[in-house]
Amino acid sequence: MRIGRLLLLIAALCPPGTAGAQPADTAAELQNQATFCEGTYALCIKAACTAIPTLDRLGNYASSHALCSCDVVKGWSMGPGACVDRAPVQQKGSTYLISTYSNLYNSSERTLSCEQRETQWAWCYGAPCVVDEKDPSKATCTCPIQQGPAKTLGGDCRQNACSAIWSAASPAGDAFANNHFYRTMQKDHPGVPVNEPAPACLR
Repeated sequence: MRIGRLLLLIAALCPPGTAGAQPADTAAELQNQATFCEGTYALCIKAACTAIPTLDRLGNYASSHALCSCDVVKGWSMGPGACVDRAPVQQKGSTYLISTYSNLYNSSERTLSCEQRETQWAWCYGAPCVVDEKDPSKATCTCPIQQGPAKTLGGDCRQNACSAIWSAASPAGDAFANNHFYRTMQKDHPGVPVNEPAPACLR
């Protein structure tokens, strides 16, 4: 079943006992995880997220993952895994899919840079998602939490928004995704409209 392959993919990206797979930061690593597919996907590039608390036997609290409110859209996106494994899956009355990337919102949003080392953000690329039964245009995705400098289309260019958790990418990952998606779509699908890389927030 596709869901089995999807879960194996997520398990590979998010090893147990860690805060999730570290985002790839080199162009080669990212390009190996950037298969272009046309279909329905969850887009989290400006999603607000809420940490999921855990409590161990010693009474210590921690949060290694976050729930992110993402959009369900149709079109071209890039992400890890084969296209057949990224197609929506129906199981026990719910629809599941994974979060991938596109430049869909780049014409209306700017990139917020959160430069502090203690910044917490969610790495939603390839994360598992479930479609909202009451609003099929929305999906909740479970994304591993990362810490360090990040860039996001969320936060409305408010620097104080960096204290919240947003779906984001490392600076290197953000630069690669924006440029690689734009250039690949222009080259391989010249008839499909595509937005240029998102500009930075004005300071």
